[in-house]
Amino acid sequence: MTKLFLTSLFIGTLSVAAAADANAWTRSATATGPRGTSHVTATGSCANGSCTRSVTRTGPAGNTYTRTGTISR
Repeated sequence: MTKLFLTSLFIGTLSVAAAADANAWTRSATATGPRGTSHVTATGSCANGSCTRSVTRTGPAGNTYTRTGTISR
């Protein structure tokens, strides 16, 4: 349930961020569930037809996962 909440919150935040400023953005969210607190931080930027993003998730047990991606025209 917490994972679904974080995913929905993250997607909604990215949608608003894309409309507000396509050059650079930073967003974060925290959710507390029955197993503890999880935190998500995402950053991204676009320049010269290429966009990059980095997302770091820290789970209730302290495990951290980072994903990065780039897309170009």
